[in-house]
Parts: sequence; C-alpha cells; structure tokens
Amino acid sequence: MRRVNLILCLLMVGARVASAQDSLPLANIDREIASRLMGIVDSARARGLPTTPIVAKISQGVLLHAATDRIVAAAQNVATRLDDARSALAPKPTAADITAGGDALSVTGVTKAALQAVRSTSPNRPVAVPIAVLAQLVASGVPAPRATEIVTQLLKRGASNRQLVALGNDVNSDVGRGAGANSSLDVRLRGLTAVLAPIPQATAGQPADISASGPKKP
Repeated sequence: MRRVNLILCLLMVGARVASAQDSLPLANIDREIASRLMGIVDSARARGLPTTPIVAKISQGVLLHAATDRIVAAAQNVATRLDDARSALAPKPTAADITAGGDALSVTGVTKAALQAVRSTSPNRPVAVPIAVLAQLVASGVPAPRATEIVTQLLKRGASNRQLVALGNDVNSDVGRGAGANSSLDVRLRGLTAVLAPIPQATAGQPADISASGPKKP
C-alpha cells in the first residue's frame, strides 16, 4: 500500500514552488528524447503550469536509469495531471494548489470531482494542505468518497491546516502499525470534532455528522 508522509510532501511542494529556475539533467539522454522532454516542460510553462513537478519526475527517472520512453510518458502524465488540477481548482489556484492537486490525482481513487469539492468548500483560500490530506487519507486506505466528505466537512467546521495535517499523519501512522484506515479515522475524528465549531446550519436540514461511521444526517 502506498504511504504518504504529509509533512515531507508539503516540504517538497514548497521546495518545488520556491525553485527559481528549472534545470534538466539531460546530458546523458539521447538528443531526440531530450528534445521531447524539453518540449513537455516548455509547453507546460507556456500554459502557465508549474513546471518543477515535471522536472522532478524527469530527474527521478534519469536518476533511476529508467527507460527513456517511460521517462517521457511519466513527464507527460505529470503535465496532464497538473492541467486537470488547475481546471478543477479554477478560477485562481496558486502554484502550490496546482502542484498538490496534481500529486493528489496520482493517488488511485482521487478524482477531479474530489478536488472540485474541496475548492467549492474553500473558494477564496489556498487549498494545497486540504488536498494533500485528502490524498493522504486515500493513500492510507480510506475510500475516496469518504475522505472527500470528511475533509470538506472539517473545512466547513473551521479546521486549521495544522489540525488537518495532524489527522492525516495520525491515520497514516495508525495504519502503519496495523490499524484499519476507517477504524483509525473514526477514533481520530472523535477527538478532532469535539473541539471544532458545528457546521453552520443550512437553510434546509441539519449539518452532517462526520463522526464514527461517516457522514450521515441525524
């Protein structure tokens, strides 16, 4: 099972976004392949996408001596996910939002609809951390629909980035020690929801209960 250390993930995102200049380690790559890789990076840059995630993927492939066709395919896949993330997080996602969204879409089960749900819940705030937590929960074994609902409901209740990070890391640690992802999430949510404000009541119906077995109407 894929494991995600959220703190490390966020540090990597910050490093990517802060990078002032991309450099491709293409000295030992065939000229035609190098040209294709540069074309992917240049095309992404021209479309206003953050290019450091693509460069990082290419560098990883070169470091691991992957087949060149696989490096090209992986770089293109990253560019596609970044495009999809920007579209889902419109209208004005930050570079960190797009990068986190692209990373999240690489986790099986996370969809553009999930990113759109987070953006809809926080239309005017950066969402890199909530998206990373959503991806971490899914990678830890929480079903994507439940992870999406949990994160969006916690945002509605005013959960801070620190609280979201702690939740994701705690569940991931529990799973690493052999706990079930949903069982761990149930336990961790009880402690977190106890200190959060209730969701502002909608015009119709009552707020969802996200404790224990998942979202439900009481």
